[in-house]
Amino acid sequence: MTRPGDGEAIVIRAAVAADAGRLWALLRDLAVEDGAGARFRATEALVAEHGFGPAPRFRAALAEDEAGRVLGFASWFPVYSSFRARDYLLLDNLYVVPAARGGVVARRLIAHVAGQAVAMGADRLELHVQADNDRARRFYARMGFEATGGLLQMIDGAALDRLAADKG
Repeated sequence: MTRPGDGEAIVIRAAVAADAGRLWALLRDLAVEDGAGARFRATEALVAEHGFGPAPRFRAALAEDEAGRVLGFASWFPVYSSFRARDYLLLDNLYVVPAARGGVVARRLIAHVAGQAVAMGADRLELHVQADNDRARRFYARMGFEATGGLLQMIDGAALDRLAADKG
């Protein structure tokens, strides 16, 4: 028996406005699996507006099998590098449904995003990975990604408000 996503019948396609609900559900699943469910604030309406409204803030692609079942998605957006004076793409989210993991779905989604980067003239594709996610780090390394040694840090909520009010 083959795992979903093992065959050649995987289709990677650009997400469209009608996919907003599917994208929202996949994002929610990703947040929960990553332990970030409590910080998940997206709504289907916001996904529709920010992804497919008059001024889209991200792009996304869906991986589907021959029956149209969603196997995963990727979302990305351009970022400007003042050091390089060029845009690059940030692969913001990559998610493969549990039943399709270990096949070619993630690789095909990343290759699709890489194609978008090349098409727009970006000089690189970046992504963030959890430091303790050794499996993902090995997977990305096999694809040619290099660890930069950087450590992503963030501030949000009340701590962000306090910092913004700090005049000292």
